[in-house]
Amino acid sequence: MNLEILQEIGLTKTETKIYLALLKLGQSTTTNIVKEANIHASKVYEFLDKLIQKGLVSYVIKANKKYFTAADPECLKEFLRQKKQKIKEQEQKVEEIIPNLNELKTENKNAIKSEIYEGLKGAKSVYEKILSTLNKGDIQYIIGAPKIGNDVIEGFLLDWHKRRIKKGIKCKYIYDSNAMTYGKIREKMPLTEVRYLPDNIVSPVWIEIFGEFVIIGHIKKFNAILFLIQDKEISKGYLDYFKLLWKTSKSK
Repeated sequence: MNLEILQEIGLTKTETKIYLALLKLGQSTTTNIVKEANIHASKVYEFLDKLIQKGLVSYVIKANKKYFTAADPECLKEFLRQKKQKIKEQEQKVEEIIPNLNELKTENKNAIKSEIYEGLKGAKSVYEKILSTLNKGDIQYIIGAPKIGNDVIEGFLLDWHKRRIKKGIKCKYIYDSNAMTYGKIREKMPLTEVRYLPDNIVSPVWIEIFGEFVIIGHIKKFNAILFLIQDKEISKGYLDYFKLLWKTSKSK
């Protein structure tokens, strides 16, 4: 227990063994420390020096021989205080160099960024990203919203829409024809427009466009996979496709 806690606050395993050994031994030479701590003799001075620097060990010289003593355990509080102060100083230095580091960072502006989300939790994570990305007045576009998707996570989606509407985000749905029950629910929501694909088009795959992102999703009863693509040109291409389908789809 003591060993684990002392390691958690920043002592190495060997430093901890030496400090605990010295607490038991009192003032001691390295010979006894090595035996009590069960460490290799060649490393004892190296780790004793580190403990001295941390203020946890001191020594005296008697007859040309060093005798080491562990600092009172209360000194561990001072060790932690100094560690906290050091972290604050490091945080300030990091803040100062971040702008310089960002200047060094190279990004391929033509690169297409993509991510894959799996499972129902992954699907929910993507929807949270939509909420965090879009602002009041922005529009989310959906092509082929499948019935099975609503069957599986309708409870989550209803809550999500409440938060979407509260934020002022608009939504345009083109539902699969067999998902009209869910479409009718959406039609009653503020900031929401709904149309439907022809009766012969039904698919578990759907597409969503928001900002410079495109989602291509596929869902089954207990699983889902979503491909999230970030690229302005791809997003525009899918948005043009949506606008074409919107003109040919029907309100029911």
